[in-house]
Amino acid sequence: MKASSLLLIASLSLGMLACGEEETAAPQPQVGLSFNTVTAAVPVSGRVASTNSLSFSSGTITLSKVQFEAEGEADSLEVEFELEQDVRIDFATGATSPDISAVAIRPGTYEEIEVEMELQDKGSQPAIVLSGTFTDALGQAHPVRFEFNSGEEFEVEREGTVTFAEGQSAVAQVTFNPISWFAGVSSEEFLTATKNAQGIIFISSTHNTDIFEEVADGLDLATEVEIED
Repeated sequence: MKASSLLLIASLSLGMLACGEEETAAPQPQVGLSFNTVTAAVPVSGRVASTNSLSFSSGTITLSKVQFEAEGEADSLEVEFELEQDVRIDFATGATSPDISAVAIRPGTYEEIEVEMELQDKGSQPAIVLSGTFTDALGQAHPVRFEFNSGEEFEVEREGTVTFAEGQSAVAQVTFNPISWFAGVSSEEFLTATKNAQGIIFISSTHNTDIFEEVADGLDLATEVEIED
């Protein structure tokens, strides 16, 4: 885990105005960073073909760092936005606290957009806390709680050219899909997992550790990014 740097809020290094260039009143494109979460139930694989499913409906994901970068075809087209403070994502809604404001960027064609995020690992609560349900082939629902506490980093890239015109608004949307983290966990593992006193399949670094290790290995599949007009 890299050492935390000094707090830097809304630090923009846009390379927008060349020396001597006059300011323009033309509206600048805005790029807002939003988060989407996948809550739909999906089948869980197993040795015996049967209908099992897994879904997550609530929880939080807390980031300690968010960095947005975009590079254009011209040297002057560059955007860097870095925020180093805790940002909590409500898994049920995708809303962030505090809200991540839009960043004004210069019109033009950009070749690459990258979002880098780091989970916080120094707070009183785990970086990821999710509640969901594993439903077995008989239709019985088993509550699931997943906790993860590590300074994991995500680097999300969007390849290909993107053109922003004057006055255009766009959103860089990052999607968290915990089902992809659990892709390597079979239905048999859920059915044989231990439950806590409340009857919950509790998965953490100290509970159901075999499942936890598989999920931790799948965290790099957690995100995808796309640009929305």
